[in-house]
Formats: sequence, C-alpha cells, structure tokens
Amino acid sequence: MIRAIIVDDEELSLISLKKKLQAFPNIQVVKSYTNQNQILDDLKMETIDVAFLDIHMMELNGLELAEAIHSIQSSIHIVFVTAHSEYALQAFEVDSIDYLLKPVTSRRLQKTMHRLAKLMEKSPAPIPEGPLTKPLVVNCFGEFQVFHDRQLLHFKTAKVKELFAFLLMHLNHYIHRDIIIESLWPEQEYKRAKINLHTCLSHLRKTLNNIGYENCITFSNQSYSLSLDPIDCDVITFDVAQQKLIMLDEANIDLAIETIQRYKGPYMAINNYDWAFNITQEYEDKTIELLDKVIQYFLLIDQTKALYYLQFQRKLAPYLDENIRLSLQLLLQQGKRTEAIKLYQEYKNMLRADLGIEPNLDLTKLYDEIF
Repeated sequence: MIRAIIVDDEELSLISLKKKLQAFPNIQVVKSYTNQNQILDDLKMETIDVAFLDIHMMELNGLELAEAIHSIQSSIHIVFVTAHSEYALQAFEVDSIDYLLKPVTSRRLQKTMHRLAKLMEKSPAPIPEGPLTKPLVVNCFGEFQVFHDRQLLHFKTAKVKELFAFLLMHLNHYIHRDIIIESLWPEQEYKRAKINLHTCLSHLRKTLNNIGYENCITFSNQSYSLSLDPIDCDVITFDVAQQKLIMLDEANIDLAIETIQRYKGPYMAINNYDWAFNITQEYEDKTIELLDKVIQYFLLIDQTKALYYLQFQRKLAPYLDENIRLSLQLLLQQGKRTEAIKLYQEYKNMLRADLGIEPNLDLTKLYDEIF
C-alpha cells in the first residue's frame, strides 16, 4: 500500500484530489493538510511514500516544503499539484516525480499513479548498519576538495559544490535561506535565485544520500543546516587543535607543528568564492599567530628551526617587521652576516616597491650595526 499525504491551502482542491485518489485501491491518504504547521512533526512519526503538494500556498511554498520534507524523509516522492504551469521545470529540478495542473483529471492522475507504482517496485537501497566506515575527507585550505573512498566526489554543477562549501562553513548551524541566496546569487533576481537554491539543494541532498549521508540537510524556519558525521576536515581539525594550543610546551609542540602543516594555503583560495574572503583572512591570521608561538618556543632551544618557521611565516605575512628583526638577529648569532644583509635588502626593496615605504627605524639601526 502506498502511503500518501496531501497539502493544499485551498480546501476544495484538497477534498477533490483526496476523493480522486481514493478511487485507486493501492494508495492510502494518511492525512491531508490545509496548512503546514503540523506536517514536519507528523513526518517524524509516520512513514510516507508520496506527498502531493500545492506550489502556491500562503506560508511556505511547495518547493520549500519539498526541501523540508526531504530533510526528514529523503525517500518521499514529491508530486506537485498547482494551477500554475510556469513552475513545471523548477518542480522537476527539485526531484519531483510529476507535476499536475489543476483541475486534476482522473485520467492524468492515473498516469501519475502508474509512474509512482513503478518507482515503488524498485528495491530501496540498503541502509548501512552502524556508523559510516568511510567518512568524507574535506580539504578547505588552498583548494576546496571533497573525497569519498579516496575518490574525488562529483557534484552536479559548480554551484552545487559551492553550496556545499558554504553550508560546511556553517556546519551544524542554521543559516537563513536569504543569507545563502545573497552569498551565492547576489546579482540574480530573487525569485530566480530562490529556485536555483532549491535545485542545488536537491542535487546536493541526492549526492550525499548516495554515499550514505541520509537526511544530513535539515530545514527549519526558512533556514538550512548541514550536519555530517563522520567527517575528516582539515579546518575542523585545525580549530580543535588550536583550542589546545593556547600555551606551547614540550607536550604539545608536535601538535602545533602538525597543525601548521595542515595549512596548505588560504581558505578555499583557488575556488575564489567571494563569501569566503573574511574567513580566509581569519585562518591566515590564526596561522600567523600560531607561528609566532612556535617561533618563540624554538628561539632558545633550536635556532635553525626558529629560522625555518620565520621563513614560513614570511610567506604568509611578508610585511612583518618583527619577523625580519628576529631573523636578522638569529642569522647574526649563527655568523651568517651575508644572509642577513641579503634578507634586509630584499625586505627594503619589497617595501619600496609594494608599499612605497622604508623599513622602520629599529630595523634600519640593526642593519647599520651589521653593515
């Protein structure tokens, strides 16, 4: 028996469709709704096979409601029922199985039921028992890349991949639909952008479902949230480690070095997502700050390593006077006067060429002492 729900804020339309569906012996209308207040809560308790949704409703429209339904039961088939033909393409893009125009005829509904019955005959994919053994591996530093089972994960479009990256940046937090739209489709007309969001969400949900991450995108109060467990993500590992590295000592210096090595470049820099700019700067600052701690740790116990991490830091932040000062002092202590002079001259030329300024007075005095 196919278990169905009907959602339509026009009660006469709802009653008419329900009556037509009752003519088919293989379907049971479990419940019908004229508003959406109770639907999502009911779906947490009931197993449903198909939802007949009106697209134009007073509250949440049908496209958004379909996303909310799939966030709870991703296996539910969606059939849109509406008086507006212009949404047919968008309806199929969000993975609906049919699009019925009002008034719905029994003949047309029979085609829908035949299509639904064929889909129901297919055996559902087995649900993995226990936790996933092959978590997603996500790299955010340098280039945003997602791997599953050591293979690069394929996304339907570049925009679907970008949406995943955006939701991942806000992992386990609800982000309002309009913030997502403004971030990913800032120049696009709102109505079109909202449809694009629904389309991308549908493709993304299907991609994640196919690798075992069922119902990981949830919808509530016009907002979406991504939850992924398990996941191996360089940024998450970086954040967890940094919380343990407030003070460096012999016990955690290896963790600090490992954390620095995870930084393969600015956050999603190669992908060039405009919305990622602020967080790019944030992680660069965090890495520079951690390098400061590592440099201070090695200053008294291993000058060679201190110089190495000073050089590493200059690649991220080339205009740090303190970095140059410490580097010059260490080079002099090691008797590397020629290298010290070369470093100062390169720094001086870079400041002149890039910023039109001279090294500060303390550095100039230190160089004069060397020369």
